[in-house]
Amino acid sequence: MKIYFREFFILIISFFTFQLFSANAAQPGVWNAGGTVFTMLYPEDSATFKKVQMQEEKIYIQLYKGYTIVKGWYKMKNITSEYLNFKMGYPVNGIYYGGDSFLNEVKLDSLNRFQIKTDGQFLPVLKQKISDNTTEVMRGLGGNWLSWNIDFKPHQTRLVEVYFIVKTNDAKLTKGYNKNNYNAFIYLLESGNVWKNPINNGLFYIELKDDLTENDIKGLSKGFNFKWNSTKNILYGFKNNFIPTPKDNLVITYFKNQENFNYPEILKKENLLFQNIEQFSKVVEYQKFNEKAKEKNPYEISESILSSIISIIFVGILLSPYFIIGIIFIVTIIWLFKYLKKKKSRNNN
Repeated sequence: MKIYFREFFILIISFFTFQLFSANAAQPGVWNAGGTVFTMLYPEDSATFKKVQMQEEKIYIQLYKGYTIVKGWYKMKNITSEYLNFKMGYPVNGIYYGGDSFLNEVKLDSLNRFQIKTDGQFLPVLKQKISDNTTEVMRGLGGNWLSWNIDFKPHQTRLVEVYFIVKTNDAKLTKGYNKNNYNAFIYLLESGNVWKNPINNGLFYIELKDDLTENDIKGLSKGFNFKWNSTKNILYGFKNNFIPTPKDNLVITYFKNQENFNYPEILKKENLLFQNIEQFSKVVEYQKFNEKAKEKNPYEISESILSSIISIIFVGILLSPYFIIGIIFIVTIIWLFKYLKKKKSRNNN
């Protein structure tokens, strides 16, 4: 009987090894996406949480082949009679967990050429590493942040504007053993839950550049009521009176990865690119959006024949211990039955 127990132990170890490997290999998510998170920053500033309301935000996005230009406009109000001073910030990069109905990991690529204005005045940007003593809001995000100091007088309303460039060319979507290489941009609205809720209005404008068309959009988040201006190649979406959750995050997948993409060369054009998005932000609200945009799940990816075969093989490997254990169990029962039968026969003799 010892040999059966030894084989059984080996099979159990193999089973958990395959379970672990399978879980890691099948991890769904969007990786190396251009994206951002806007939130309060330091644990010592936690006393100011919920004392500032983001009354309105407008996000202007220009999608290019391989990169995206973003302008964020935020109207924020101190709803208390206290004087507040704290840091706001964006992570340079990081990994975010959540978003779809299944477990999802989103790896954000670096922000570049970041600029910040408050009430029309540019502020100095502090780039520094944050301590490990992070709050729940910061959990999972990168340790390097772009931050700035801001203060609010009692009941004061301030306007915050940010500009940055993100690389979208290296993104990939994974689900199971399938993978698609697209451009991807993510705006994580969930970070807005640190402010006094709700956010009264959120407006989102997405312009397709570089001769991109609606057909180049592979996926677009639901819940924004996106409408389309086919003449200008612009999408418009909105949210009203909302408390942001992972379901509110904006995810866009589009076009395809380009080999030998020269991102450093793009960054040399930052002045022109920022001028373009500034002009875009001033005129886009006067456009008309009459056509309903096509809803496409940004997490959906096509399955290749090869990946399907690989999935079947791994499922077979995963289930094989059950069959082997079952066979061993049956063989053991048969052997035990014969053994007891022989023993009974000898005792009768």
